[in-house]
Amino acid sequence: MDTQITVALIGAAGVCGTIAGTLVGARIQANGGLAQAQGARDAAEMTAQAMRAQSLSERRWTVLTAYLRAADLCADACSLSFTSGSLEGNEDSFKIFALLQAEAELVAPASLDNHLGLAYQALRNLWTTADIWAPHKWGWQTLEELEQAGSADAVAVLERLRQPARGSRTFAQLAAESQALRDMLVALPGFDRERADGLMRASGDPGRSDRERRHREEYYGEMRQALLEAAREVLGTNHP
Repeated sequence: MDTQITVALIGAAGVCGTIAGTLVGARIQANGGLAQAQGARDAAEMTAQAMRAQSLSERRWTVLTAYLRAADLCADACSLSFTSGSLEGNEDSFKIFALLQAEAELVAPASLDNHLGLAYQALRNLWTTADIWAPHKWGWQTLEELEQAGSADAVAVLERLRQPARGSRTFAQLAAESQALRDMLVALPGFDRERADGLMRASGDPGRSDRERRHREEYYGEMRQALLEAAREVLGTNHP
C-alpha cells in the first residue's frame, strides 16, 4: 500500500477514536448528570415527606392534647354539678369538647377511630347523667343540711319521703300527693321546681344519684385510659 495512503488511514483512525472517546465521555457525563439530578429530586422528595410527617405528628399532638384537656374539663363540670345541683353555667364545656371531637377524628389515624368514639359516648353519658341526677344529689344533701340546722319544714319533707309506701292508690291520689310534696320542696330555701323534680325522680332512694354517677365516671375513666394508651402508640411516646 502507498505510504501516503497508510499515513492518511492512520490519521483518520486517530481522529475517529478521538471523536468516539469524546462521545462516550459525553454520554457518561450526561448519564452521571441525570443520575445526580434524580438523586437530588429523590432527596428533596424524602425531605418533603419527612417534613409532612413531622407537621402531621405535631398537629396530632396539639389536637389530641387539647381534646383530652377539654374532655377532662367537661368531666370536672359534671362532677361539680352534683354539688351545685345543675350544669348551669358550664354548658360551653361540652360544646367545646364536641368541636374538638370532630377535629380529633379528622387528624387522628384510623386506629384511633374506635377509641375516640367510645370516649365521646362515655363523656356524653356522663354529661346526661349529671344533668338528670345532679338535682337529686343536691336535693337530698340540702334537705339533710336543713334538717341539721333545725328547719321544721325540712323535717316534715324528710318524714314524707322516708315513710313507707302506702297501699294501692288511684292515679289522681298519687298525682295529688306528688304535687303536695313538690310544693313543700319549692317552699324550702334553695329549691326551685327543677331541683324539686330532680329529687322526686327517685324520692325513696337517696343513694341513686351516687350510684349513677359512680358508674358513669368509672366507665369514662376506662375509655379515657384506653384512648390515652392508643394515642401514645400513635405519637411514639409510650417508649423511652
